[in-house]
Amino acid sequence: MGSQIPDRFDFVVVGAGPAGAILASRLARSNKRPSVLLVEAGGRNESKALRADAERWLHRMVPGLNWGYQTAPVEGFDRRVISYDRGKGLGGSSAINFSVWTVGPKDDYDELARLVDDEEWRWTNVQERYKRIENYHGEAGDDVDDIKHYRDVDPKNHGYDGPINVGFPKVWEPQGKEMMDIWYANGAKRNLDHNSGDPIGLALCFSTAYKGVRSTSADALVDAPSNLHILVDTQVARVVFEGTKASGVSTIDGRTIHADKEVILCAGSLDTPRILLHSGIGPADQLKAFNIPVVKANDNVGAHFKDHHHITIPAIRANPADERTKFYKSKELQAAARALWEKDGNGPLSEYATTLGIGYEKIDHITDLQEFQELPKEEQDHLLAPTVPHYEYLLNGPWVPHFIDPENAETGVSIFVFVLNQKSTGSVRLQSSDPTQPLIFDPNWFSHPYDRMVAVEATRKVLKIMNSPQFHNGTVTIDGPKSDSEEDILAYWRGRSESTWHMMGSARMGKDEGSAVVDRNFKVFGVEQLRVADMSVIPIVSNNHTQTTAYLTGLTAADKLVREYGLDE
Repeated sequence: MGSQIPDRFDFVVVGAGPAGAILASRLARSNKRPSVLLVEAGGRNESKALRADAERWLHRMVPGLNWGYQTAPVEGFDRRVISYDRGKGLGGSSAINFSVWTVGPKDDYDELARLVDDEEWRWTNVQERYKRIENYHGEAGDDVDDIKHYRDVDPKNHGYDGPINVGFPKVWEPQGKEMMDIWYANGAKRNLDHNSGDPIGLALCFSTAYKGVRSTSADALVDAPSNLHILVDTQVARVVFEGTKASGVSTIDGRTIHADKEVILCAGSLDTPRILLHSGIGPADQLKAFNIPVVKANDNVGAHFKDHHHITIPAIRANPADERTKFYKSKELQAAARALWEKDGNGPLSEYATTLGIGYEKIDHITDLQEFQELPKEEQDHLLAPTVPHYEYLLNGPWVPHFIDPENAETGVSIFVFVLNQKSTGSVRLQSSDPTQPLIFDPNWFSHPYDRMVAVEATRKVLKIMNSPQFHNGTVTIDGPKSDSEEDILAYWRGRSESTWHMMGSARMGKDEGSAVVDRNFKVFGVEQLRVADMSVIPIVSNNHTQTTAYLTGLTAADKLVREYGLDE
């Protein structure tokens, strides 16, 4: 397809993840039908086998789907190097993510609106935009008894005509319900719709999946009009400028593609800064060190970088209802499941480790803690807003031994614990003048005492429930911290924590170029006809699983472009 594509378009969009795919689709489907090119470094990812819901935990291992990045050694994690997965190909990171669909707290969006002085980010506006993205299927799981015990969704909070399928597994794993019941018995608040703008409490998790098939941002490109062109297997090296006006992009293989109206970078928090830096936009000292001509000096490119991280606490349990362990030990059962799934999307490949309990909690006594008291007043106020959680936990996720040593795997569960509202700030920066080389990624986790405090408090709360009589009924061993002391918990986090792959902020949005890279209209400060619209522009720590925020960012930018250029007139 690539060889037939012309070299001039109205808009060139770089990156086909959630932000880029939804943005390109929105522009191309506007009434004026401008010519739009979506450029993607990876392939088409067309195989249905890459969409099996229960294999969401494995798609990151598929060759060619993952950039396979790694962090620099992380000081706060005993200088461990951490896997830094990013999706490649149509779908971007939504092709390898864990399908969790959480839109986050309304107070986050109102804070974002305040920081960038733009009402578009207020929750009331954001929720309407989410409804245009979502195709919610509430009927899945209706064969489950007492369904309203675990979810009772207000239809007004959801959309039904968007390109991204959102729903629940049709058949619920008994272990998923059992884990939620244990947490409820130990005082967890019920939240029967965590996507209402208030995520606080424990809920059955919404997933980007329906009838056993995962939904990725490639679904936004289905039935695309003829004015939307898609160029795959093509990596962008840099933006081409005429003076300070972006006129197109050049690719690694030496091709120049012209944009008559705008270039929009949607390559994500790790790769958008790479393109900006190699285009001469960034800290002058970095650019000069690698002999890159400075187009626009801006020290904020690659700074203000944030990312969620988490631990898992495994527990071996004698669970007579568990079918997973037997399944992963048997090639015959797996082959039969594959045939059933390919026929109609049912069976184990639509069920196992898809009934997830997701909990967002506050630390009740946070105002008593020194680490909180030492934060700036506006950050304290945000943390105390009613819908803002302080940590997250996830119940009934994958049991890793099933994938690495199925023959010898015992039955077990994994409890995930996540730190939210990270105060630790990292960076991404140049290490080469070669645009094919990744940047140096330093998330700088655990460098701020607030984050360490949250890890300790959250882990204590989770361990208390894991040590309850309800959880211990059937539990053989818990492979967690040695004790609930601060020292033992932090040692466990330093040795076991991994990225949640929620990178953000590396080209952040703000009111001026003294503190940001783009303005509230996503325009890069100091140049013309260049915008950034992906998670790199998000200036707060988004307290949710971030594919939703990426879709929202792409659609918000697209709506602004459509208005500015009168494309719907």
